[in-house]
Amino acid sequence: MFVGIRHMRFLTFLFGIWLLVILFSGCVNKLADIQALHAPFTNVETADSVRILYSQAARVRAEIMAPYLKHYQTDTPRVIMYGGVHANFFDDSLHVQSNLIAGEGVFFENTNRITVENHVVVMNIQGERLECDSLYWDPQRQLFIAPGWVKITTPTQLIMGKGLEASADFSKYKVLEVTNSQIMVNQSQLPE
Repeated sequence: MFVGIRHMRFLTFLFGIWLLVILFSGCVNKLADIQALHAPFTNVETADSVRILYSQAARVRAEIMAPYLKHYQTDTPRVIMYGGVHANFFDDSLHVQSNLIAGEGVFFENTNRITVENHVVVMNIQGERLECDSLYWDPQRQLFIAPGWVKITTPTQLIMGKGLEASADFSKYKVLEVTNSQIMVNQSQLPE
């Protein structure tokens, strides 16, 4: 019986050591894991196959479509549309006046600023076409602004330059630094 008690004490001792090893080895945390717990929470909403109707004064002004959308609710809340953005802009009778195609678009909620990027193309019903790398809407000035390279093609002109300011309906525009301008004439209009 003396050997059995000694054996039990030894097993109890080993069990206690094993329990301590398990308890202390589980209490190690990486510093990055601890900091992540205290990081500000970022809420992101996502959507696929998005269609947004934008209205102003009870009239539909634009229809915006994109394959993917992410809405970031952070210190700088924004909506990012990517995978190709397509927008149609309407008159009061809901006739399309112009359309826009771009690789992606961002709407900054705090400033109401809209930016579209990655080969932006805007076409209106007069057959005028604007191509640029980046275009944004300035809500204070009520202007579209393209800070970089621009190319405007009309039925009679080709204008290339740097920088553009345009009215909301693209009926008036100004290229800030013209680098090339050409007048296009149909061959049948040339004198013989």
